[in-house]
Amino acid sequence: MVRYNDTLDKDESGRSETREEVLLNKFPPEEEHLLTTPSVVIDSGGRIIVWYLPGALTSMMMKDIHGATHSMSGLLKHSITSGKISQWRTHRSNFYTSPDGMITPGCINISPAWFQQGREVHGFSPEVSAALKGAASHNITASLQRSGIIVSAALRVMHPDLYWAGMETQVRLGKWAARYELNEMHHHLQRWTSVFNVVSIICNRQTPPHRDPKCRPAAFDIMTTAGVYCPVIMDFMNLGIKFLYDSGSILASSCRLVRHYMNVEEGNRIVTAWYMRDSIHNFVGTPSTEYAKYDRVDI
Repeated sequence: MVRYNDTLDKDESGRSETREEVLLNKFPPEEEHLLTTPSVVIDSGGRIIVWYLPGALTSMMMKDIHGATHSMSGLLKHSITSGKISQWRTHRSNFYTSPDGMITPGCINISPAWFQQGREVHGFSPEVSAALKGAASHNITASLQRSGIIVSAALRVMHPDLYWAGMETQVRLGKWAARYELNEMHHHLQRWTSVFNVVSIICNRQTPPHRDPKCRPAAFDIMTTAGVYCPVIMDFMNLGIKFLYDSGSILASSCRLVRHYMNVEEGNRIVTAWYMRDSIHNFVGTPSTEYAKYDRVDI
């Protein structure tokens, strides 16, 4: 996967079929697999590429996610756009309605401290995301606390070095916010329980084939899914691996390395995608981590 990553362009989006065909011809998967039981996927160098944990979330955890999402209904509703189709993450064509009105379709990003789009350059400072500005934002931070603890505990096992890097970054951000009297940011950082910088709340959205170019290749993003919907397959297309992505599942991978795709058009489905922004780690001076490795593997 190191050579594969070296071949990728900096802003590789995974949206060009022509480009992806070139990559697939150069790095073809050896076999096709459908995974339905807990699994760890490694490359030839023992680097961990994917963690797959079906049924990892209990009913109580999923109920908590539903409750948190309900408190964000207004933000989710207003997140859907009708402009350029290239902005597919929030474009209305990729969302479907809830059959019983229990879920509000939409996609919002929540972070106590991140760079606004186009400002990840020298001269700008982190800001609180738009979703956490205003009086109602305190309830949002509180509603995410249990989920934040769960994914952080998972990362502690999956990638210990990244866990501690995330922890160090949050502490340094808190000290920075206090020093410059950024009271709103400091308030949210004190109550933010995750080592991840950002969480995306995604409700009833189809996911076309794509990558997330801002994710580091050696890092993990963690996705959870909850709701009531027909069986769905998450396809990691360039790996030749598909996963049964039922409610309660957890998937962790570098979404830069993995071109992924999922098609669901009915039911109620909530995905939380937790990730770190390298620009935030760089801002506070947290060193980068290497790939997590499965040391006792028999290759």
